[in-house]
Amino acid sequence: MSAAASLANTRPPDSSIEVTSTQRAPFVFSLRMRMALWSFIQSTLFRWSPTICRGFRRWLLGLFGARLAATASIHNKARIDCPWNLEMGDRASLGEDVWVYALDKVVIGEYACIGQRCVLLTGTHDFSDRTFPLITKPIIIGYGTWVAVGVTILPGVKIGALAVAGAASVVTRDLPEQMVCAGNPCKPIKRREFKKALE
Repeated sequence: MSAAASLANTRPPDSSIEVTSTQRAPFVFSLRMRMALWSFIQSTLFRWSPTICRGFRRWLLGLFGARLAATASIHNKARIDCPWNLEMGDRASLGEDVWVYALDKVVIGEYACIGQRCVLLTGTHDFSDRTFPLITKPIIIGYGTWVAVGVTILPGVKIGALAVAGAASVVTRDLPEQMVCAGNPCKPIKRREFKKALE
């Protein structure tokens, strides 16, 4: 064993804490098989489908329990884990390279736009417990919300209707409706104002 590996594997000198393996999946066999089957379909039929074939991708997701409006748009390079927990409203969209880690419910409201390379995480771990148990909480994204490029949304977050989460933000708590928010952690900056419609 190298010196670096020895150092990496050494418990702190003043600690008697022993942790358990974090490699064991906390899912029953049938769920693991369902996840594996979806992973195969997503990496083949879903990923290979042309960009314009949105209906085909909706159909595939629907076979695995996703509840999608007929006008929802999912990019072929989006990754959705556990699609049976995904719900998308009218004209809602998931952009290129979005990762929806839907171990719990993910609800994306009508006209909500999730930009490229966003990450929606419903799962985390309790690091204060030596068994490192999985914790899941739902994510709800409101009507007309824009989640800009590269945003990470953590478990349990609710984003209010018409809100904006600015590029590269990390959303750790709920965001109020119709507010422009940004940062790490993401915080409200100003009200989202709309231009008057043309007469």
